[in-house]
Amino acid sequence: MKTVELNGYQAVARDGYLRLGTQGSYGTEQLQILPGEGWQDLQITATFVTPQGATRMAVPATGLLDVPPQATAAALTPAAPGKIVFAGTAQGVQRITTDLPYLVSGHGAVEGQDPAPTPSVWEQYVTQLTAVVDAAVPPAGSPGQVLTKTEDGNVWTYPSGGGGGGSYTIGAGLKLDPESNILSVDTADAVEQDNTRPVTSAAVFTTVGNIDALLATI
Repeated sequence: MKTVELNGYQAVARDGYLRLGTQGSYGTEQLQILPGEGWQDLQITATFVTPQGATRMAVPATGLLDVPPQATAAALTPAAPGKIVFAGTAQGVQRITTDLPYLVSGHGAVEGQDPAPTPSVWEQYVTQLTAVVDAAVPPAGSPGQVLTKTEDGNVWTYPSGGGGGGSYTIGAGLKLDPESNILSVDTADAVEQDNTRPVTSAAVFTTVGNIDALLATI
């Protein structure tokens, strides 16, 4: 991974002249973009320009940018280098731009599979935004659960002790009213075969009364 610093109208590679692998290589080179003065709080794009064309990439918020296959498809020499055009925009207005030349080493003829085309900048933005949203909000939880931030991200949990910060799992024999958020025993209102839930005292009273009434007829 190579680091590129953006400061004002200048882009500088920390290791000197920027080299991005060999001709036809792809999927291994990454750039760490460090926005300095004049680049903070801007949406940054990096357009890789070669004699074969230009490929525009959206720089993620992390600054870690994969070099597209088109950028290294051909050898680029000091006499005819490629260049990366960095642009910073805000509220639909381009605020600043700067160029950085780069090289790609050549080699003899080899056969291989052509790389997949690089998605458009819009598709890149959508992918980045989707990843952020998915990490921030998990799929909907169960009734009565609340969204809680943990070390592993946001998760759905049941509140414990009126919001004391803990969580618990509702086990067998318990139930949680999603409207009142009241935890109670899951009871049975009648004595039934194969029903393992606790029976209420009212149901026991009714059953005993029925037995007494039956015995009185004997």
